[in-house]
Amino acid sequence: MLGINDNRQEDENMYLHYITLAASQGNSTACGILGQYFSSAEWCPCGLTKSLILAKHYSKMSLEEDEEGDPLFTYNFSCALLQLGSDRYEGVVEIPGHSPVPKASFWARKTLEDDSFPLRDNVTFILSAMENEAKNHCANCRKEAECASLKRCVRCLGAWYCGNECQ
Repeated sequence: MLGINDNRQEDENMYLHYITLAASQGNSTACGILGQYFSSAEWCPCGLTKSLILAKHYSKMSLEEDEEGDPLFTYNFSCALLQLGSDRYEGVVEIPGHSPVPKASFWARKTLEDDSFPLRDNVTFILSAMENEAKNHCANCRKEAECASLKRCVRCLGAWYCGNECQ
């Protein structure tokens, strides 16, 4: 019985070795798998430690190689960006010039382009929460919104501004 478990662990370690090797050679799928493993290492069979920095790194690499982007990888990248931003600034993600919200919103919308993605409801909820929080004040001067007076950035769709002077 012990030999079977040892072989399984050995197989998982070899799998991780080959995924890492493929990722180092620019394979976008391998990069995405590593991004997934590092974002939720608690279920990873290979014994990796959770690392949002590495999850972001590998997820971003997978998206640079693949123009369309696998929905799971775009979702992981979006979540890693938000969590890193929140951790870095003690729960505050709306810091002018450093907010992960525009980029995370972009990738969350990219995830929603796939109608068959199983976590669509989660992505929709996260996107809605980000937008509701962000549209209440100017992304630059932090002035509170007055009856829909803020203008939405047409490039990223994730930030709202008083006008051209703040953008």
